[in-house]
Amino acid sequence: MRIRTMAALLAGCALATGAEKTTPQKPKPKPAPAIEEKNAPAKQTPDVEDAIPGPVKALGEPAMATFPGGIRMAVSAATEKAQAHVNQGLNHLHGGWEFEASRHFAAAMREDPECLLAHWGMVMCLLNPSPETGPARNAVTDRLLDLVDQGKGTELERGYAYGLIKYIEEGPKGAAIAFHKIAGQFPNDMQAAIFAALFGRGGYDELGTATPDQEVAEKSLLAMMEKHPESPIPLNALLTIRAEAPDLGGSLDLARKLCRISPDYGPYQHLLGHYEWRCGQHAGAAAAFTRTSSLFSNWMKENKATPADCPEWVKSECYRVVSLASRGDFEGAQAAARAIAATPIPKDRVASPGIRLLLWDGKTLPARILLRRNLRGNAAEALKSLPAPDEIKGTRSKSLAYWWIDGLRFALDAQRLIEDGKTDEAQQVIDALTRHGETMSKAQTAAGDSGERSPWNRAFRALEILASELRGRLAMAGPKDRMGTAYNWFSSAADRQSPAPMMFEPMVLTPMASRLGEYYLAADKPTEAVEAYNRALALFPNDIGALKGLKDAYEKAKMPAEAAATEKKIGELGAE
Repeated sequence: MRIRTMAALLAGCALATGAEKTTPQKPKPKPAPAIEEKNAPAKQTPDVEDAIPGPVKALGEPAMATFPGGIRMAVSAATEKAQAHVNQGLNHLHGGWEFEASRHFAAAMREDPECLLAHWGMVMCLLNPSPETGPARNAVTDRLLDLVDQGKGTELERGYAYGLIKYIEEGPKGAAIAFHKIAGQFPNDMQAAIFAALFGRGGYDELGTATPDQEVAEKSLLAMMEKHPESPIPLNALLTIRAEAPDLGGSLDLARKLCRISPDYGPYQHLLGHYEWRCGQHAGAAAAFTRTSSLFSNWMKENKATPADCPEWVKSECYRVVSLASRGDFEGAQAAARAIAATPIPKDRVASPGIRLLLWDGKTLPARILLRRNLRGNAAEALKSLPAPDEIKGTRSKSLAYWWIDGLRFALDAQRLIEDGKTDEAQQVIDALTRHGETMSKAQTAAGDSGERSPWNRAFRALEILASELRGRLAMAGPKDRMGTAYNWFSSAADRQSPAPMMFEPMVLTPMASRLGEYYLAADKPTEAVEAYNRALALFPNDIGALKGLKDAYEKAKMPAEAAATEKKIGELGAE
C-alpha cells in the first residue's frame, strides 16, 4: 500500500503534546471507481501557498526568538534560513505554541519547498481540525507524503514522518512505539525520545494514581533531564504530562526552574502560573499569568495580530482572573473578567481558535466569578452578564459555545429562583437544564469534527456538576425531611470534579466538596464537615471560601487550635 493512502486518515487527529489524547478515527471508506483510466493525469501536488493557512499568511514572516538550551538540529534544507526557521518552529512546537510554530514552518517551506521537516512540522501544528486551517492541512499533508515518496530528508527526518504516520494509523500507542524505535536508532536525538514519552503517557486513573505508561514516560523524561540539564525541552515535556496530577507540590520548583531558564517565553510562564495555582500559591499564580498576558499582548502588538490568533492570551487572562478570585479579590476579579468579556468578536474570525476560546471561557467569565462568590443577588447579576441570545446568534454556525452559554443561563436562573424561595419554578428550570444536557450530548461528534472537542468536554462536564449542585441546593431549601437527599447530589457533584485539562482554568470555580461541608454543618455534623472542607482544599488548595468553611467547622467541632491556625492562614493569604 502506498503511503499516500494514509492521508485520508488525518480527520480527527489531535497533537499529543498539548491536546487531550484521542485515537484518530478512520473515515468511512468511499466506493472506488469502477474503472481506472490508464492514462488518467496524475494528481497535481498542491502549491506551497495552498499549504499555508490564511491567518499565517496574513501576519507575514515571524521574528527569530532566543531559546536557551533549545533545539538546534541539523536540518536537511536548501538554505541556512530554512534550517533556522525549522529549528524555531520545533522549539515553539515543543513549547505548545502551535500557531507561532506554524509561521516558522511556513517560512521554511517558502524558502525550501522540498524541506521534509518543515512540512512535517506544519502537519503537526495543524493536526487539530479547524475551519480556518482545514484546506491548508489537507494540502500540506499531500505535499509531505509526496516528499516522503520521493525519498526526501535524512533517515532521522523520515523517521519523524514514520512516527506521525503510525499515529495516524494506530493512535498514540503506535506513535510511541515508532518514536521509541527511532530514539533507539538515534540515541543522541533528544526529540525522538521526548515524542515517545509524550505519545506514550498514560495519564492518571480515576483515583489520581499514575498509570504504568505514565510512570514509564515520566522516568524517560527524567533521564532526558539528567542528560540535558540546561535544556527546557524535556523539563517542559515532563511538567506538561504531570499537569493534571492530583498533587503538583513536588513539581512546583521544577516549573519555577523552567521559567528561570526561559523567563520571557509565554507558554512557560503560563505553565508556571498553572502550577502555582494548583499548589495554592494564588499570588504567585496571578503574577505569572500577568507576565504571560503581557508577553502575548506584546507579541500581538509587534505582529499586528489580534486575540483571534492568540488563544494563549485569552487563556492566560482567564486564569489570571480566577487566581484573583481564589485569593478572595472578587472586586478585582470581576472588573478584569468584564474587560475580557468586552473583547469584540470580529464577524469574519468567529471560527478562529482565539475567538472560539473567548466565547467558551471569556464571555462567561463574569458570570462564573459571580457564581463562585455566591452572595445573595449574585445569580441574578450573573444572568445579566451573560451574552444575550441575539449577541451570539451570528456565532452558532462557527462555534458550539452557545451550548455552554445557554446551559449556564439555565443554571443561573435556577439558582436565582432558589434564592427567591421559588422552589417549584426552580425545579422546572433544573429539569430544563437536564434536557438541555441530553440534547447537548448529541453534539459531541460535531464538536470533534469542528475542532472544539476540548472546550465541549469541559463545558459538558461543568453542566453536569452544576445540575447536581443545583438539585442539592434545592433539597437544602426544601422541607427538612428532604434535606438528606442533598448529600447524594453534592457527593455526585464533588465526584465529577477533577483538575481541569490542558492547563485551563476550571469551568466551575467552586470546589463542590465545600457544598458537602455546608450540608454537614447544616446537619450538625462538624467532624464530617472538616473532612469535606479538607477534601475541597485538596483539589483547590488555599481556596479562601473553603478555608473559611473549614474554620467554621473546626469551631463547631470544638477544635480551637485548628480553627485559630486556619484563621491565621486566611489572614496571611489576604495580606499577600
